[in-house]
Amino acid sequence: MLATKQTITQYIPQRDPIVMIHNLVEVSDEHAVTQLAIAPDNVFVADGYFAEPGLVENIAQTAAVHVGYQCQQKNIPVPIGYIAAVRDLQIHSLPKQNSTITTSIRIVNQVLELTIAQGRVEQDGQLLCSCEMRIFAKIQTA
Repeated sequence: MLATKQTITQYIPQRDPIVMIHNLVEVSDEHAVTQLAIAPDNVFVADGYFAEPGLVENIAQTAAVHVGYQCQQKNIPVPIGYIAAVRDLQIHSLPKQNSTITTSIRIVNQVLELTIAQGRVEQDGQLLCSCEMRIFAKIQTA
């Protein structure tokens, strides 16, 4: 485990109650894998299920931790990222509270400050959600 619920916020800008990843399982130049244990009090849980906006935020935070972890390893500033577009969003089913999801992103293209990532959310080998996310990242200047 590269980061846990206790240490994940050193790699992402989000803070509770909006942290939607708990464990950074693996990371490389082209991909990252995270996990989220869905608690009943999660802000995106409704009627016992983790809602659609939570799935999208989970993918976005997996992309954020991918960049944040790599930047910290290289001792360079972590850029602030913004979702520029979500394309081809497919939601097949919603995970129940008190379960764990695994999310992966794969970088498919990067041009200047725009990154294109493919995201997938799975549970027990079943695809729950997928999309392409375009993320604009800007290095902060003093």
